[in-house]
Amino acid sequence: MCATSPLRPVSSAPVPGLTLADRPDMPADPPGRSVPALRSRGAAQRRTPLRRFALSVLVLSLIWGALTDWRADALVFGVPAVLLGAAIPLLLPDSAPWRLSVRGAVLFALWFAVQSVRGAVDVALRAFAPRMPLCPGFRDHSLRLPQGAPRIMFVNTITLLPGTLSAEIRDDVLRVHMLDTRMALEPALADLEIRIRQLFALPDGPEVSS
Repeated sequence: MCATSPLRPVSSAPVPGLTLADRPDMPADPPGRSVPALRSRGAAQRRTPLRRFALSVLVLSLIWGALTDWRADALVFGVPAVLLGAAIPLLLPDSAPWRLSVRGAVLFALWFAVQSVRGAVDVALRAFAPRMPLCPGFRDHSLRLPQGAPRIMFVNTITLLPGTLSAEIRDDVLRVHMLDTRMALEPALADLEIRIRQLFALPDGPEVSS
């Protein structure tokens, strides 16, 4: 018969280079026990849509107020429109992460109001001018903003610039229709891109060559 050695108790002293996961004698976390880091991360993810909704309501409210001269009777249509506009992004599939800057939103709303008036005045002056200073045509512009809400906001806001209209997007190139192709388009689009980056708290992009 083979001789057997007596059983010796397993030592609980730590072994160099051995982690807790490598020690079978250590009990695992009981079921149902949540890790604080995971719990806090889940709470932060739940708060993100609410923050986006609140900031969207703020931005849209400022834009609506600027367009209606802050008239109280316009709230009848403004409140449902603002709430609906802020809720629509929550129903869309998740896209690239982004956030809004409160300071950028206020500055953009003020700039938006000024550009709306400038665009309307420019079109009216060209329409009623005797010489009709028009030289319509198209210009291509390379898009530098990321996909998603920043790029959509950029393309839609171009329509507010005097004498411009977003016509078509192919890959990363935007075709802009202009009432007068003799106008300098790139400086205006570069300024708009900076404001969009401030609105969405994006890092500075590459410089625009003139």
